Amino acid sequence: MYRLQQIFILLFFLLSCTQNIQEPSKYPLEFKTAVNNLANHLLLQIKNSQDTIGKLSTINIVSDPFIDANSGEIIAVSREIEQIIFGQAEKLEVSITRITPQNLRSSQYIMSGIIDFTEYSVGSITNKPEKYYKISASVLDLKTGKIIADSNNWILNLDLDHTPTAFYRDSPIYMKDNRIESLINTARSGVGELANELYYDSLDIQALLIKAETDYENKNYSQALKLFERVSKRSDGKLMRTFAGIYETNLKLENSTEAETAFSQLLSASVEENQNLKIKFLFEVNSVEFINDSKLKQDYALWLKMIAKYFNDNDQCFHIVGHSSKTGNDVYNKKLSLKRSKAFQSKLQIQNINKRSKAIGKGFVENVVGSGTDDVRDAIDRRVEIVVVNCSLI
Repeated sequence: MYRLQQIFILLFFLLSCTQNIQEPSKYPLEFKTAVNNLANHLLLQIKNSQDTIGKLSTINIVSDPFIDANSGEIIAVSREIEQIIFGQAEKLEVSITRITPQNLRSSQYIMSGIIDFTEYSVGSITNKPEKYYKISASVLDLKTGKIIADSNNWILNLDLDHTPTAFYRDSPIYMKDNRIESLINTARSGVGELANELYYDSLDIQALLIKAETDYENKNYSQALKLFERVSKRSDGKLMRTFAGIYETNLKLENSTEAETAFSQLLSASVEENQNLKIKFLFEVNSVEFINDSKLKQDYALWLKMIAKYFNDNDQCFHIVGHSSKTGNDVYNKKLSLKRSKAFQSKLQIQNINKRSKAIGKGFVENVVGSGTDDVRDAIDRRVEIVVVNCSLI
């Protein structure tokens, strides 16, 4: 009887220590409020989970930077989200740090998150869906791979800073691949689910790549190059992000020969992984001229030369697919996107290019962002892509 009383007293103590968790709002909130709510909801789930099962030890979490779910890039607002979450964690006496190989080894949990620009219709008077930003995140137990906390919040602000961080800004290619998709799927997963297997199995590579990208962001190019090269020597590390990193850092270190070699490896990795080349050939609004970005314009000549070399060395056929942002009518944008693909085709010095390639215009039906803002936020929508196809389709 005495033993039973002790158990009830212990249970009462543990339950009284459990903090009430406020559910996420169904309605868009001001940016800082939304991120604070997300952080509180996630962190209190973890603390209450530990209290309930009697684990009263220090909580150590590593955080993957929040990525743009549309482009797969880390953007400026990702850093703002990170700082708000880290500040909230300090108030709740939870240790949270950005993912690195060392931090990953010493942590119990990992947080992964995304920023999505997507349709929202709750509370709409007209029942016509509107688009808002939504942040979603999950926390998984590193030992079991199981999600122990999840949350999401809608953001009222539409002017979030969408500028890519230095590594993604300088990258010649959009690197949204299967691994990034696995991170996105994990961030959207609910409590009790297992993390995406590909994401869970590649956390050590993710830690190395994020550390290398952070070094690049801090202009520590020599150290970043060492880390990218370290990843490239692994059988599972021959990724677009890896070769993009080797290319970018060699350019910064003025190693032009090594940069060209890395760019060739990047093209091969992109075709092998995705059967396409999502190179950042972007266009001005309502124009077939490349975007007025001095950094990109400076690189375009090299990229065109290396793409030509790749296809001249490989017996492959391809479609050049033009795209447009979501402004104006469908007919106009289809014509504009076709003009863009033909203009791009004319710039490629590839043998028998008319027999090996076909220009296609898709208008805005395959928008990545689809905001129709005609600015940096939807720049990716005004693009061309190269898709490798069977030569019978030319």
